[in-house]
Amino acid sequence: MKNNFLKPLVLACSSFFLISTASFAQVSVGPEAGFTASGLYDQDANTYAGVNYQLGATAHFQLNHFLAVRPSVLFRAGKLSYEGWDEFKLNRISVPVPIMYSHIFNNNSTIFAGLGPNFMYTLSGKYSYDGITEDIQFGKGEGEMKRMDIGVQIKGGYQFANGIALSTFFNFGTTNLSNVDGQKLRSLDAVGFSVGWMFGSHSSE
Repeated sequence: MKNNFLKPLVLACSSFFLISTASFAQVSVGPEAGFTASGLYDQDANTYAGVNYQLGATAHFQLNHFLAVRPSVLFRAGKLSYEGWDEFKLNRISVPVPIMYSHIFNNNSTIFAGLGPNFMYTLSGKYSYDGITEDIQFGKGEGEMKRMDIGVQIKGGYQFANGIALSTFFNFGTTNLSNVDGQKLRSLDAVGFSVGWMFGSHSSE
């Protein structure tokens, strides 16, 4: 059951990349790596804060002179702690799909900014408290954590003519990850930075 959602998610993302590549006149794809100042916060505003590192691939589909879609598939790993004591370690797959205002300059550099949904799926996790470390249990039961986190990403950046892209982004989760009655646990990336190197074709029109 744990991997039932992951397989169709990966298949859907792969299909989206392939179909879009065949459909649009201007496409670029490449690796992207970065980090985020991240956190999990509860209903009392107690925050587990730390840094997430991410690595994966991004595609840029230029739909017309000013509109683009810039989805990514990223592996994220991070350690989040509360006042140096309790600690979460989470490994996640993140699939943001921001819709962008994207302007291509005469020298082929690009400026882009926009927002869209961000789908995150937790592959594994550990929770540490009082020197004890336990695997996080995922599911719908009491005391278990939800794997799927649906949120929103705001992203902007600049891509140089040689394909190097610098981006900054903000993610906030809308899903309550806790199954405990009266308890809330949501994710937040206060700020993130990434570097990518895009390869692709330009419009033949």
